Amino acid sequence: MLKLVQTDWGRFDLAVDDPAQADADAAAATLVFGVLYTDAEAPASRVDDLFDRRGWYADPEAGSGLWHVRRQPLNSNARLEALAMVRTALTVRAPALTDIEVLEVTLPEPAGNISSVFLEVTGFHNGRKFIVRAPL
Repeated sequence: MLKLVQTDWGRFDLAVDDPAQADADAAAATLVFGVLYTDAEAPASRVDDLFDRRGWYADPEAGSGLWHVRRQPLNSNARLEALAMVRTALTVRAPALTDIEVLEVTLPEPAGNISSVFLEVTGFHNGRKFIVRAPL
């Protein structure tokens, strides 16, 4: 789970709150989740309504565009687009991560879960190997 941590007077950052993870793994997971689940502004060709294009006020290009891929059926094309978008976003937005590989992992659908598709993101964070799984 992501939590807000105070870094200075009036300044906050995100961090993964998982006691089972080592600090290095939590740092990599924080970067991955922060990039994946921050909304980048959708291109005008994808979302016509100017006020529905989302994006973060400080940097409309930050994060990924997974939110607007989720607005369409999760077919093969959408999955391929999402994987490419994740690779690009992690490469551009998280320079501390290197040798990034993004794989689609389909698990048996548990009861109550609407999606059984997960991303497995592997690579190196400051020279240390990491693996992060995130729901698509």
